[in-house]
Amino acid sequence: MKVNKRVILMTPSMSKGGAETQLLKIALFLKSRHHKVLIISLKPIDEFNGEIKKSGLEVLFLGNWFRNPFSNISSLYKTIKRFRPDVVIAFMFIAIIFARLLKLSFKFKLISTIRISVIPKKWYLAFKLTQKLDDVIVYNSFASMVNFEKQKLVCKGGVVIHNGIALPVYSNIDDDLEKKNFKWICIGHFRWNKDYLTLFKAIALLKHRNFTVDIIGDLNGELWPHKAIEELEIQKHVNIMGFKQEAHKYLGQSDAFVLSSFSEGMPNAILEAMAHAKPTVVTDIDGNHELVEKAQCGLLCEKQNEQDMATNMLKIMDMSAADRLALGNNGKLHIKTRFSEEKVMGEWMQLIDRLAG
Repeated sequence: MKVNKRVILMTPSMSKGGAETQLLKIALFLKSRHHKVLIISLKPIDEFNGEIKKSGLEVLFLGNWFRNPFSNISSLYKTIKRFRPDVVIAFMFIAIIFARLLKLSFKFKLISTIRISVIPKKWYLAFKLTQKLDDVIVYNSFASMVNFEKQKLVCKGGVVIHNGIALPVYSNIDDDLEKKNFKWICIGHFRWNKDYLTLFKAIALLKHRNFTVDIIGDLNGELWPHKAIEELEIQKHVNIMGFKQEAHKYLGQSDAFVLSSFSEGMPNAILEAMAHAKPTVVTDIDGNHELVEKAQCGLLCEKQNEQDMATNMLKIMDMSAADRLALGNNGKLHIKTRFSEEKVMGEWMQLIDRLAG
């Protein structure tokens, strides 16, 4: 007889990022299978526009740590004592460190999930000193697993569970593939690692061509992007559209996907573009490289190199519609066979059952 589990998913915040989106998918999946689920956000940040509350999931948002450190610790301790989790899944480094320390006081199995290939220096020592407290380590890419094991940042072998991606259920291929105005799409909030300046400079090198780049992502109060666009005189090529709840609608209307990040884990944005059969131009960093090389779905360019990015964007634009479609279909097949939500959620459930069974 299958026994329902009590599972806590812990995260630094519920920002609208790739890791948080995956966390929410896992939580909803477990809830749909009648397991008891609690999300703990270490910061009072919720960018999911009421989606969590509507789902009926139980969530604890801790307060500001500078103002309420002791009440936060007390609330965290009391909540875990009340909930009595069988398994805690900790996303990202600070949540992993918190969960490891809490495991010293509570009897639960700990799954630490690492979403990026490089650990920030500020978490390095605490992460390394507490590494023996994990029961299982889950990576979302082979590149991350190789890097952490090579650097001896973990003391046991891990497993790779990819990000789960929903395949579109509608036709998203533009019939007018040979149209004159080429439409690129880029999805990502304006954060330091996205390196939008390199993308803007690449666009400036191509401004003699007829194309646009739609950027879907929150500006986060930044003013420099608009200033840079004006200085580079690329206003007619760039549309900053802000955050959109259903980015897939815009993917369906685009010809290709571009991303200029110099640091990523396994970026959901690329996975979504591949699921929609879009050829990609992305920087040659660990997670991106793993995806594009295996799927043969696009072109890789050197990070922080606008000339290389512009060259590869030009190659995609100059391809025949049939060649672009072939690249896109390679990506879609790769997602279907390795990243489908059904497959990924099944892998999470098997792991939880094995740990808490």
